[in-house]
Amino acid sequence: MEQIPLSRGDIRPVRRRTRTFRPNYLSFAGTYQCNLACPHCCVPIEWTDRLDIPTAIRFLEQARAVGIEVLGFTGGEPFLYPEFLIAVIERAAKLGFRFDKLMSNGVWFENEKRLAKILKSMRDAGFTGKLGLSVDKFHGMEIAKLATYCRVARKVFDRDNIVSLNYASRSPDKGLEPIRRLADELEGVLEWSDMLGRYILVSDELTMTLNWNHLAAVERAETLPGNSWDGTWFEEDYCEGPGQALIVNPKGEVKPCCGFASDLDQLTIGNIHTDSVRTIIRRARKHPYVGKLFREGLTAIRDEILARDPNAFPGATSNHCFFCWHVLKLGLASGTAAGGSPWQRIRDEQGRVGLPMVDSR
Repeated sequence: MEQIPLSRGDIRPVRRRTRTFRPNYLSFAGTYQCNLACPHCCVPIEWTDRLDIPTAIRFLEQARAVGIEVLGFTGGEPFLYPEFLIAVIERAAKLGFRFDKLMSNGVWFENEKRLAKILKSMRDAGFTGKLGLSVDKFHGMEIAKLATYCRVARKVFDRDNIVSLNYASRSPDKGLEPIRRLADELEGVLEWSDMLGRYILVSDELTMTLNWNHLAAVERAETLPGNSWDGTWFEEDYCEGPGQALIVNPKGEVKPCCGFASDLDQLTIGNIHTDSVRTIIRRARKHPYVGKLFREGLTAIRDEILARDPNAFPGATSNHCFFCWHVLKLGLASGTAAGGSPWQRIRDEQGRVGLPMVDSR
């Protein structure tokens, strides 16, 4: 079976292959709050912060001015902050952004009327992307409610491919049971497509592609059974898939990727409340970990660690994001240990963690 590609690849063209940080994708998490508490989630859903709408729109405008063209939304559950979605979508549409996915668990709504109202507001604001729907055994999903979400979305947007499915498992052919149940509820079928290189769910009304996420033992999932050290080293891709992005969390912190390590302080490259897009990109290129990652790749970081300590890792992993999380969590790469330059934490007047000490000129 072919490896399923990352879901953003088809709409994130790279004009040049210069090995440096050159983001072509922007994503906002207006809130990390969620109506679910999934055991595999690596997002701090306990955060109560909400991203300020005018500040987000200002950053959106700056991103467009430097050539970033693709916009997505994530969370938490994005639909728990619908006013943020509508305002940013409306401005983004006027700026000429292309919309990627808005990720959701699909069971956030109280009733079908409320669901239809918010989806219509998104449509009228100019959203032309897809609704990414997370369906796997960890979500404990209400299948009938998920089917309602799919049907209402199909009707509101009048597109049979408005919804795409995401699932987390150890391999692409695992963890499909809840999706098969959804297929039955929609009176559809789930089959592998050789042409697409992924599974696809098709019914009379809907055509939904499946996007696989490599499950790893990080954050809440550290207690789940399984071993992310699967004995195979990842293939170098210089993080062109989950990286080359500006991911903004509810506190306004900006990260260079959407991987498992993205909420670690070590990957903070700026904050939209205080930094411009241009400043953040310059800082990322000079960042002692991020800069090296995009110039030389994860293998360079891995080789540097192994040269210093051949027993630094308990095994090999094919999961890029798990490797990055492990390295940063344990401070294995040069300069990433807690309290060590350039990772010394700077406390501001409120006692909050500041940015790494990196020249941002």
